[in-house]
Amino acid sequence: MRLAIVVLLAALVGSASHRPARAEPEPGAAPPAAASPPSPQAAPQAAQPAPPVLPLMRVVPTGEARSIGFFAALFPDCSSQGPIVVRVLAPPKHGKVSFAQTDSFPRYAAGSPLAACNAKRVPGLKMVYEAEEGFEGLDTYRIFLINPDGTGFESEVRVSVR
Repeated sequence: MRLAIVVLLAALVGSASHRPARAEPEPGAAPPAAASPPSPQAAPQAAQPAPPVLPLMRVVPTGEARSIGFFAALFPDCSSQGPIVVRVLAPPKHGKVSFAQTDSFPRYAAGSPLAACNAKRVPGLKMVYEAEEGFEGLDTYRIFLINPDGTGFESEVRVSVR
């Protein structure tokens, strides 16, 4: 008897752990009743997950303004999806960063469907960093990039000035 209960409990626990987190209607079941509209006092919707934070590490010689990034949003034929918008969330402490719309060469990974675009000048956003005079060391800043399709990401940029 004990063995039968243990087997039954194991079967129930096992089947419960394989159920989807969201309840799906059973095939052939009647559709759920329409929900009434939310009241003004309804709880607010859960916040959307934050966009990813991507680290970027670059090295810049002292006393030089250097292009350290180029961002482009391209279609598979290498035409532009539109302009990229940038926001500086935290400026560098020991230098300045600037952005300009320009044409340049992207750098997609060899396996990317956009790798063929690497050989073509395409429109995008160039990022230039320049350290303050006499500074050597590590500088950091944070930016947020918004792509033409509405996606975006934050980047923590670390610049080693040497």
